[in-house]
Amino acid sequence: MTQVKQNFDQSNPAPKVKKSKKLWWGLGGFFVMVCVLLYFHTPQAGITYGVCKVYIELNEPYPEDLKYLSLFDAGKYLEIKYRKIDPFGVISINTARCVFREENGAITPYLSSFDLNGKYRKYQAESPDKVKLFNNSVPAIVAHPPNLDIPFFPFDDISAYRSFFDSQE
Repeated sequence: MTQVKQNFDQSNPAPKVKKSKKLWWGLGGFFVMVCVLLYFHTPQAGITYGVCKVYIELNEPYPEDLKYLSLFDAGKYLEIKYRKIDPFGVISINTARCVFREENGAITPYLSSFDLNGKYRKYQAESPDKVKLFNNSVPAIVAHPPNLDIPFFPFDDISAYRSFFDSQE
């Protein structure tokens, strides 16, 4: 009987978990939380991207769909590649280059010039008068910026590009 009593004797408290073990669990949980937040974070571009994006959207004739594919920001200018589907279903990929005005060594969100596809052909959107008229609306764009999420192009496999370009969103 004494043997049974010794096996089930609960007068001795259970061993306590060491504080270092709790600390490691807490640090692990914090690390997992940071990783989850970074996974869902969408990088944002500057207001110059928003100004160029609005200029493209206003000057693209009758787009059925516009999808921004890439962004290259070089400070004074930025290049945006986008896919356009017109009302007839024709898919074209264009490159727009927005050059911004520089005042006192600082880049402003006001357009200096706009170039579409870099060809010798002059588009109506490239006219200096149209750019000058558009610059009147820049304060409104800065006050109420459009979506500034940087376009994400995630593929390392070249076979996935076609489906990405052709997909409807």
